[in-house]
Amino acid sequence: MLREKGFNAFILVGGLAAWRKAGQPLEIVPREDLVKLPTFS
Repeated sequence: MLREKGFNAFILVGGLAAWRKAGQPLEIVPREDLVKLPTFS
């Protein structure tokens, strides 16, 4: 869906944890910009 909308998106094996472990940069998001998403168990 992101690619269809023109974004350069990729699936990351291992997700954010693998990204951090690889030492890749992260963007700091101000607390007021965070959106609370539902969690599923």
